[in-house]
Amino acid sequence: MQDVIVNIIAALLTLMVLSRIAGDNPLFRAAQYLFVGTSLGLAFVVAYHQVLRPAALALIDGSMSALWLYGVPFLLGVLLLPRVVGEQRWSWMANIPLALVFGVGGALAVGGAIIGTLLPQISDTARPLFGGAEEIAGVAVLVIGTVLTLASFYYTAPSESRSGRIVRGAAAIGHWLIMVAFGFFFASALQSYLSALVERINFILATVRGLFGA
Repeated sequence: MQDVIVNIIAALLTLMVLSRIAGDNPLFRAAQYLFVGTSLGLAFVVAYHQVLRPAALALIDGSMSALWLYGVPFLLGVLLLPRVVGEQRWSWMANIPLALVFGVGGALAVGGAIIGTLLPQISDTARPLFGGAEEIAGVAVLVIGTVLTLASFYYTAPSESRSGRIVRGAAAIGHWLIMVAFGFFFASALQSYLSALVERINFILATVRGLFGA
């Protein structure tokens, strides 16, 4: 019985979300607010049990490693409070943790782009032409496509010169390659959305058949 009630509630919430197709309505807003409230409540519970409570217990124990591991982040978090309460005289203190967060985040983003994207792309375009004709053709297409795509971001060549005309022609092909790549990404995202939609519709139909079958 409990599983039946859960399935009915899930099916009703799915229908409330799908009602957005007909336009904005109270049912969709109720489902939206319920989702946001539940997500925030779950995030708070997880943060309390896995972050705040263990940190507080470790600080109460007073070990030196716990003071460094939890005390420093706690102090940085306290420095953010003047921005919350609107105390302008001490609001400059929040710049310290914010600068640290943005600096570390920017460094991680740049490092991830270099290690996860640029270096693998460079290593793939520098592979030796070994193997069969298919592998050689694949490496050649990868190298040419990379060069043409990078040419579309090269803006300093004089357009009236011979090299500038060559770069401009390569950039035109590179723009088309970028559009094809965006098309593949969009098609992949659309396929994921359609798969989720089909799964939800099948769930609703299965729930309805289960109710009438019962």
